[in-house]
This record gives sequence, C-alpha cells and structure tokens, in this order.
Amino acid sequence: MATVHPYLTMVNTKEALTYYEDVFGASNIVRMPVAEAQAEQFGVSAEQAAEMTMHGQFDVLGTTVMAADNFMGVEKLDYASVAILLDLNSEDADESAAADAFWKKIAESGQVTINMPYEEQFWGGKMGDFTDKYGVRWMLHAQPYSQMPGQN
Repeated sequence: MATVHPYLTMVNTKEALTYYEDVFGASNIVRMPVAEAQAEQFGVSAEQAAEMTMHGQFDVLGTTVMAADNFMGVEKLDYASVAILLDLNSEDADESAAADAFWKKIAESGQVTINMPYEEQFWGGKMGDFTDKYGVRWMLHAQPYSQMPGQN
C-alpha cells in the first residue's frame, strides 16, 4: 500500500521547520542542507548551500509532512488549490484530546488565519480550517472511524 505525504516547496524551509515546530508543535524534524558538493550544481556558494534545504520533514498529529527549498525556479509559490487534511479518530480519547490541544495551540498562536473554527459538524465529526503564514491551507478533522463506510 502506498503512503501519501504532502511535499511542500518553500522559499526558506529551514525557517519554516522552526515555525512548524514552534506554532504547530511539530516533532521528528529532519533537515538536510544542500551539500557543498551540490552548491555548484545549484549555482550558489558553499555558504548559501548550507542555509538551503534539500529535504526536510516533520510530523504533525502523526502525519509526516515533507518540504524542500524552491529549486524549480517557480517565481511565486501558491498553495491555494490544495489543503493538507489532518484526520483523526474522534472515538480514540488520546487522538481526540491531541486534536483539541493542537487546535488550541495554533488558534492561540496568532500565527495562522482561522478560516473555519474547529467545531462539531452535521456529519458527526469536528472540523476546522486554517491557513499558515506561508499560505498553506490546513484542515483538522476528527470523526468517528467506526461510522466510516466499510467499517461495519
């Protein structure tokens, strides 16, 4: 079975990793700088390469998100048409508490834009939507997994 991981292209992944750690409580943070041997390939000095990120990753609520600096030459990075959904089982007390704590942390940070409060929804789950300071849209969803299609 394949696993899908969001892979973000960032202007400054090194800075973004710190932001996600501070604001989201991200864990298992990994950062691989551009190696000195690759600096020439990317047309940067060895000093610049050390500040650039070839690959980075972090975990948020058990989901691994990956990122790297913009090596594609894209002028303006735009995340408007994609959202990262963090989906948890609301019937698991630990997961439900983690989702509530995560939402409280990001909402109180002043570092995100809340698009939709994290509240009970008509389908029996809780959902909220926010945009981080980089323009990445995130959705937090906690639903009763036992009621999902195919679970009975």
